[in-house]
Amino acid sequence: MSKVRILSVYGLFTALVTLSTAMLKIPGPTGYYHLGDIVIYTAASLLGGLPAAAIAAVGSALADLWTGYTAWIPWTFFIKGAAGFVAGAVPRKYGKGFRVHAMIAGAFLITLGYGLATGIMVDPRAALGETVGNLLQSAVGVLGAVALLPAVERALARRFPLQ
Repeated sequence: MSKVRILSVYGLFTALVTLSTAMLKIPGPTGYYHLGDIVIYTAASLLGGLPAAAIAAVGSALADLWTGYTAWIPWTFFIKGAAGFVAGAVPRKYGKGFRVHAMIAGAFLITLGYGLATGIMVDPRAALGETVGNLLQSAVGVLGAVALLPAVERALARRFPLQ
C-alpha cells in the first residue's frame, strides 16, 4: 500500500478516536467515560504497536483538548499511547490469537495509569472511584472492539489492503 494510503488510514483512525472520545462521552467524577477505546483497540489490532500508539496518543489528547480537559492531556497522551502500543504490538509478535489478551493488557494500563494520575492530580481517595469507571470503560472498549473488528477488517481489506 502506498504511503499516502497508509497515512490516510492512520489519519482516519486518529480522527475516529478523537470523535468517539469527545462526542460519545459520559461525565465522571474527575473526567469522563467514552467509547474511544473501541477505536483504539480496533486500530491496534489492525495496524500494530507503533501506529496504534500514535493514533491513541494523538487522538485521545486531541479529545481532551477539544472537551476542555487540558490538564489531562500529558497523562492521556502517554497512557493511551502505551495502551495502543501494547494492544497492537503483542498480536503482531505472537499472532492474532493474542488480540484479546493484548486489549486486556492495554485496558489494564489505562486503568492503572488513570488511577495513578487521579491520585496525583486530584486525591488518592478519588483514584478508587475512577478505577471502577475505568474498568467499566475498558470492558466496553475490549468487547466493542472484538465485536467491531471482523467488519472493519473486511471493509479495509476491500478498500485499503494493509499487507
